[in-house]
Amino acid sequence: MGIHLQLIRKKIARKDCIEAKDIEQHLGVINEEVDRLNRIVVDFLFAVKPMDTVLEDGDVNHVIEELLQFVHPELDQAGVTIDSQLSPLLPLLRIDARYIKQALLNLIKNAVAAMPGGGTLRIESSRSGDEVLVRISDTGTGIPDEIMDKIFEPYFTTKAFGTGLGLTIVFKIVKEHFGDISVTSRVDEGTTVTLALPVPQKEKILIDYKGDAT
Repeated sequence: MGIHLQLIRKKIARKDCIEAKDIEQHLGVINEEVDRLNRIVVDFLFAVKPMDTVLEDGDVNHVIEELLQFVHPELDQAGVTIDSQLSPLLPLLRIDARYIKQALLNLIKNAVAAMPGGGTLRIESSRSGDEVLVRISDTGTGIPDEIMDKIFEPYFTTKAFGTGLGLTIVFKIVKEHFGDISVTSRVDEGTTVTLALPVPQKEKILIDYKGDAT
């Protein structure tokens, strides 16, 4: 930013009157850098501060549908097709919708970044025993085996302009919901991230009771 500000000053000093087109490129670069620094600060603060999680009964499918509607224009521009497979039979979960949406958004952004030429983003929800599973899969570049163990470490990133906090934040959010996260990947084939969120105790007791009755 400093370099481009100096170039703007030089252009102003050489002319009594300067047109917008003369400095438009420099201002564009400065604006991009301000946005990037803002994202770094926001991610850092999000990662280090205690979370004010408020768990309430919520429909995870509704959270997913709202998020997909929000990111659809960006995915469409990136040439990414959405394949949504959401189970209609899921119980309500104890979630903080704000944070679940943030975790899913981070995963979607990672998936899109892994498909620079476009591809398919698949989002599935299903129930497996005492858990609800949310899977996000892409058809992108995949993750090499040698770095798989590092992907949740703070500040680890393979992106030129990444903060390295995206997956760290996802991990933190899932743990705040007493859930688990797992990743499977094949190089040049794609990656699948699975969030496992616990079904509330009252739902489990009801199912156990029905099972005993039959």
